[in-house]
Amino acid sequence: MEEKSLIKPGHFGSSKDNIMIMHNFVEENDLRTLQEFFPTITEWENPRETEYNEDGECIYDASYWWDRMCSGQILERIAPEIHQLINKYIVKMQNAIENKFSVSLSQRPPVLVRWLHGNEQQPHADKQLNDGTPNPFPTYDINSIIYWNGDFEGGQFYYPEHGIELEIEPGLAVAHPGDVHYLHGVKQMISGTRWTTPSFYTITSL
Repeated sequence: MEEKSLIKPGHFGSSKDNIMIMHNFVEENDLRTLQEFFPTITEWENPRETEYNEDGECIYDASYWWDRMCSGQILERIAPEIHQLINKYIVKMQNAIENKFSVSLSQRPPVLVRWLHGNEQQPHADKQLNDGTPNPFPTYDINSIIYWNGDFEGGQFYYPEHGIELEIEPGLAVAHPGDVHYLHGVKQMISGTRWTTPSFYTITSL
């Protein structure tokens, strides 16, 4: 059954004020716990096959994500305390977004993503393709990223249409509506490993 969103793209408008930038979102002791855990990960959620739309445009590149995602299912099995810790901040973010936009949200399980030398991400939206047409994730209504470390070069996060570029620091978090008014990207990684948790929230009531 096709997922449907309660809101149409553009529901929140296009104001820069809808971008939430939160410094020191994560407690120092929790950052240390996670940073100590990262090198121990040996299991990854390697993705499904590459997907194309009816026009032959790639909408999901499996090779791009290979050996880079540790899913909630894996985390819950190999390190339930880490799963619980990350989920604490997913809930904290949910509460912050609900207060900001006066909505109720549902959340998705925790995930960890690592960004390695050479990785980058072109500006994109989460619930639409860049031309405004539908993508496979129409219920990614409001989305966030939490940054767990800062010992790397490159990997800046940016919103090209809003003139925002962020140097990543441990404990930084951002959130934004998922439509094409909030295209966002990641500059190329130069060195080190960058660790993040992206979260995708669905509006359940307005």
